[in-house]
Parts: sequence; C-alpha cells; structure tokens
Amino acid sequence: MKILVGRARPLHLFLVSVAALVIVLLLPSRSWADSCSGSLPTFCTLPETTPEATLALSLTGLSFNASAQGVVVIYDDVAHTLISDVAIFANVAGVATVTFVSDLEGPLAVPPGLPILGKFTEGSPISISIALTNGQFVTAKICSDVTEATGCDSSSDSIGLKETTSAVPEPGTLLLVGSGVLGSGFWGRSRSRLWRLARGSQG
Repeated sequence: MKILVGRARPLHLFLVSVAALVIVLLLPSRSWADSCSGSLPTFCTLPETTPEATLALSLTGLSFNASAQGVVVIYDDVAHTLISDVAIFANVAGVATVTFVSDLEGPLAVPPGLPILGKFTEGSPISISIALTNGQFVTAKICSDVTEATGCDSSSDSIGLKETTSAVPEPGTLLLVGSGVLGSGFWGRSRSRLWRLARGSQG
C-alpha cells in the first residue's frame, strides 16, 4: 500500500500538468495589451473584441505549490448559474502559468485534475493569492466587468499579478484549508452569457 500511495502523488501532479497544457494549447491565440509579461509585477488588459482574447502567461522562474493549483470561476449572477470568466493557476512543464479565459460562449467544462479554488461574482475586484514553491505567493487582482478605476481598467477585463511575501489579508477572506490558496471576492452586477473553457462534458 505504501508503494501505491507513493506513486499516486506523482501521477496526480502529472495529470494536473497535462490538463493545464491541453487548455493552453486549445485556447485561441490573441495578443494582450500594456505591460503584460512573464516577469512580475505585471498587468494585463483584455482588448474589447468579439470573442474576447485569452491570456496564457508563463511566470519566469516560478512554480506553484502542487496543492495550490486550480481554477477560479467568476459568475455573471449572484446565484452562480451563469459563468462569466475563469482564471486557471497551474504548472505547465514545471512553470507557473496563469490562463485567463473571458466571455467565451458555451457550457462550462472544468479541466480534469484541477480543483475549483473559489467561486465569485463579477462587478468588483477579486483578490486571490496562490502559494509558490519558494515560500512566496503570486497575488492576483482579477477585474471582470468592474466599473471602478482603482487598480482596474474600467473599460476592459484585466488581471494584475505580483509576487508577495504573504497572502491577501482582506476582510471577508475565503481560506481554502490545505490548498495553499487565500482569496476574497465581492458581489456585483450581472449579465447573461455562458462560456466554453475546453472540450468536455458540462461541469
């Protein structure tokens, strides 16, 4: 039994990496604006196109903790029935990779092997910290249909990333025990649309 347990963890990590790589390869290739790069801190604004662009960003020299990888789901409505956007935090070939999928049409298909780290409603900034193997955190500020200008682009979806020594200590914080993830989200306004993340059955 000890041998089986010892082999289960590497297999899980392999499946997570494969799932993340498949998602990155399936996503449409479009350019992102402003200071968006693989060096932190960075800020990426999504151009207003139809369909909107998708970000797949490798973070130079960084790797997420195995247990911290996963998906952040952002909904259009407070009842959490209509998906708006998704942010994926996963290692691809050992490198921390952030994928932001916005405004895609179709049913949700959460990639296999990647847990949902948090569910939020669009309209206000969402802050979340993902643990790194170096003891630091990647702290992300995700803006989906945000009208305020503070730290966001009020005309476009955006995501800001920086390396921090601690997780976001904001009020109303959601702590996912054992996942290495700390995040906070706020209620906002809704719109009616669905998105497709990748091929697969509806989640």
